[in-house]
Amino acid sequence: MSNCFLCGIRPGIHPRADHVGGYFTDQYLARAPHSDTICDYCHWALKIRCWYFNPNGNKYVKLFGRGWSSLFVNNQLIHPVIEGEYTEEGTTLPVVRDLPRRAEIRGWLLDPPEPPFIIAIAESGQKHILPWAQTGHDRDYFPVQFELDCIWLKRQEFTTLLARFETLRGLGFTKTELVSGNYRSETLLQAIRDHPHWVEHDHALAAVRGSRLLDLVAHVALQPPEDMHTP
Repeated sequence: MSNCFLCGIRPGIHPRADHVGGYFTDQYLARAPHSDTICDYCHWALKIRCWYFNPNGNKYVKLFGRGWSSLFVNNQLIHPVIEGEYTEEGTTLPVVRDLPRRAEIRGWLLDPPEPPFIIAIAESGQKHILPWAQTGHDRDYFPVQFELDCIWLKRQEFTTLLARFETLRGLGFTKTELVSGNYRSETLLQAIRDHPHWVEHDHALAAVRGSRLLDLVAHVALQPPEDMHTP
């Protein structure tokens, strides 16, 4: 039995041709390109579609699995929660709830669960990311699937960098400014005048500016209390 065409790790069970067609534009990422099968896990990741009750619109909407971030522990999906079924307009699907918010995802990275675990963070909501996600076996150095990029995270380094980023957010800098290094003159002048220590934090960000690590920091960074409920 060959390994899965997509993840290249698990045994392939389902015919690849039935589930990975021309619509799947990321086939170049396949870890076992000569395999004709995909595994149960990747099959589920490609096909999962759920009803989600949107409290803002007060109605159920359909969501694809690629649209949310996920945390697996011991091969079990912990976040979000999928349970029960709902039927509307003749379509019966599982129900997903407790979609992870950025504050929760931030918590996964700062205080990951006991291994083994998988952390997959959707950035655009338009890409299948679970097939590429690797398993973490160490709470202090572990892989994070961030969209199509696998970032090996050193937890202490990430924690320090995030604290610096959030400190600068608290001084009035926007995420775009901190990621790009292009600051508005009024914000910069105020920081120089009132918070001379800002430059130490900026130097730390400058060392990783342009990397996906800083993009990940920006993605989960908060400026309490305003950002605490951002999905």
